[in-house]
Amino acid sequence: MNQFLIDNILLLAIIFVCICTLAAPYFTKRRYGPQVDHAQATELINHQGAQIVDLRDPKDFRKEAIARSINIPADRIQNEFGRLKKDKPVLLVDEDNRRTRLASPLLRGLGFQVYILQGGLQGWRSAGMPFSR
Repeated sequence: MNQFLIDNILLLAIIFVCICTLAAPYFTKRRYGPQVDHAQATELINHQGAQIVDLRDPKDFRKEAIARSINIPADRIQNEFGRLKKDKPVLLVDEDNRRTRLASPLLRGLGFQVYILQGGLQGWRSAGMPFSR
C-alpha cells in the first residue's frame, strides 16, 4: 500500500486538487451567500424589493451607482446595518466583490437574506446595465 502511494503521489495530488476545486463553490456559497448575475439581480430588485447595498467609499458611490442603491461602506457595515430591513433580501455590490466577503458573513449572521452581485459592478457595467449617475 505504501509503495502504491509513493508511486502515484502526483496522481493523488491531482485528485485532491480536483476535489478541492469542485467543493470550493459549495463552501463559498454557504459562507458568503449565493452569487447572482445581473439578470437574477434585476429579478430580485424588481420582484422581491431587494435592498441594494453599495459597499464602496462614498466618493466612488457619488460618481456611479446602481439606481435605488444605498451606500454603506464595508468598514462601517457593523454600525449601520440598522438601516436595512430584515424582511427584504439584501444585494451586496462593490467594484470587484472583495468587500462583500467582509460584509456578507456579518449580515447573514444577523439574519439577513444576502445575495452577492456576481462580478461586482465591473460585471454589471460590462453587461451594459444602467447606472443612476
